[in-house]
Amino acid sequence: MDKESRGTPANSAEDSRIKGVLTWTALIIQMIFYAGTWTIPKFYGVTEKYNSLIIFISMAILFIADPDRIRQLKEGPKKNPRLFIMVLALVIALSNLFIIGSNKGCILILANFLLIWYLAPLLDFSRKQLRILEIFFLIMYISWFLYDRGFSYNTNTGATVTVFTLLGAMIILIRISEINELYGFFATLAVFRAIALVLWHLARGAFIALTLFLIFYFVIPRSFWRNKFFYRILCVFVTLGSIAFVAFYVFLGSTGFNFKLPFFYKNVFSGRELIWLEVWDILKENIFSGIGSGRELKSFVEYNIHNSMYDILAVHGLIVFALSVTLILMRLFAMQQELDGKNTIKICAASAVFAIFIESFIDMDLMWADYSPLLLFLLAEVHSGKREV
Repeated sequence: MDKESRGTPANSAEDSRIKGVLTWTALIIQMIFYAGTWTIPKFYGVTEKYNSLIIFISMAILFIADPDRIRQLKEGPKKNPRLFIMVLALVIALSNLFIIGSNKGCILILANFLLIWYLAPLLDFSRKQLRILEIFFLIMYISWFLYDRGFSYNTNTGATVTVFTLLGAMIILIRISEINELYGFFATLAVFRAIALVLWHLARGAFIALTLFLIFYFVIPRSFWRNKFFYRILCVFVTLGSIAFVAFYVFLGSTGFNFKLPFFYKNVFSGRELIWLEVWDILKENIFSGIGSGRELKSFVEYNIHNSMYDILAVHGLIVFALSVTLILMRLFAMQQELDGKNTIKICAASAVFAIFIESFIDMDLMWADYSPLLLFLLAEVHSGKREV
């Protein structure tokens, strides 16, 4: 049994009270941020420059909420290897940014991402806190269900936030359908509404995420989640396979092969291969330090790599990438303990996580701060009721 990170119980009622206040504070920050971002376009416009900082503040609060965390920092890698991997990755990443003279703010994106993966299994969210989060994402989805704001944002973004918020809402929709099968009507209605919005906005990434979620949750047998061999292949595929996908996509695009996707009226190869190839031409000369952020690309109007795992590799270099993938895989492998095939809620949350992973083969949504509250929530649901890793 791995006693890695939960530490000992709080030493006093005061410690417990402080922990509760800090946890609620972090969750409230994230809910206000998510709700404001995805219901008020002007709020989105104002906070977009500070979204990573806002999420980092909330994640830092969650980190220090447990007084044992500071003690664990002093114990060294043997006592807590996952914490050591995360800290080492962030130290090297920040050092690289100074060495290459890049913007330092991008360290927050990586820090948020790694903090989510490190902390999610360790957070003792109460049942009340989880239920409030479940209701929150349901209300958020209902707001998009009733009023599509896609054209107030970018239409791809509008479709994606609709689908991602649905993935969060599906937790409580599945939960109530288990109380009475008739309530499954609401989950079905929600899914069909999301499909309609995705097709209306011609959003390929959102369609991929929704389709994969439906396959993972409704089609794949429950026994798959307990099969160690196939489960680990999936984990490696969503992480290292993301880089293999980039290489294959660039190669296939270079052959001139192309076709239009049905329903979406867009070519399969519509520019990402040019971004990825240009980034690689720069990266191969800086493979260990990375190329940082804020560069001007000839292939695209902004520095957006459109692949989460490739972004870590490109921005922060091979060493940081290897450490980050190691931490993520350790968490994903350990996550299988929770997926016994009986708890449909946990399988629903895991299905959503893997769907977002694969959707992020062609976008940055897995790491984007605006979706971080959702990722943390889904991982917390998978590990709910868990008291040690």
